[in-house]
Amino acid sequence: VLGSIEKLKPGQDSIEKSIVRQPLSPLAESYRLIRSGLLLSAAERPPKILMVSSMEPNAGKTVTALNLSRILSQGEKKVLLLDCDLRKPRMHLILGLNNDVGISSYLSGNTNEDILCSIPGEDIEVITSGPRPPSPTELLGSQKMKDLLDKLHDRYDFIVIDSPPVQSVTDGLVLSKAVDGTLVVVKYGQTNFDMLGGGMKKFHDVGTHLLGFVLNGQVSSESKCDFYGYSSDYAAEG
Repeated sequence: VLGSIEKLKPGQDSIEKSIVRQPLSPLAESYRLIRSGLLLSAAERPPKILMVSSMEPNAGKTVTALNLSRILSQGEKKVLLLDCDLRKPRMHLILGLNNDVGISSYLSGNTNEDILCSIPGEDIEVITSGPRPPSPTELLGSQKMKDLLDKLHDRYDFIVIDSPPVQSVTDGLVLSKAVDGTLVVVKYGQTNFDMLGGGMKKFHDVGTHLLGFVLNGQVSSESKCDFYGYSSDYAAEG
C-alpha cells in the first residue's frame, strides 16, 4: 500500500478541486506520500508511464489519476494525463473539457486535429477519451497505441493513464502491458477480497507490473461522511 486517502468532511471542497485550492492540505500531503512511494517503487529508475486502475467502478480511480498527475507536475515536471476509459469516461466532465475528439479519434484515424488539451491555471496536459468506439479493447491494444506512447515518452516526465476497472472489461489488462507499471485503487468498505483476488489474478496472468495500492475513502475517527463516487455499469454496456 503506497498511501491512503481519507473521506472528506462535510463542507470541504470536492476532492476534484481540493488540492488545487488548498495545496498544503492534509489531502494534498496524502497524494505527495503516494508520489514518493511511486518514485521509489523501481530499483533503477522511477516508472514514467503509469496506469491507474481499480477492481470495480466507484473506487475513485479517475480522481486519483487526476490528483496524482497534479502532484507529479510539481517541481516543473511535464505531465500528461491520458483518459483511456473509453467506455465510461469522466475526466473531461471533471475538468470541463470538450470531448468531441480524443484518444479514440486518434487511434481510429478519424481526426487530424491536435488532441492535446491544456488546463487553465494547471501545469498538466490532458488527452480526453473522445467518442466511445465500438471496440475499445482493440484500439487500446493496437500497435498504434503503443507507437503513440513511444512518441509521447520522450516529451513528458510522466504519463498517467486512467483505465477502466479490471473486473468489468479487459481494456485495462491489455493496456497494462504497454506501461511501466500499474497503480490499483482500492475503496475502503467496498472492494472485497474476492474482487481483489480475482483482479490480481488477471493482472498476474498477463504479466502486469504492479506498483502498489492506494486505499481510498479510509474512515478516520473524525470523519463519518460518505466519500465521493460515480455510478456506472461497464458490464451492461459491453
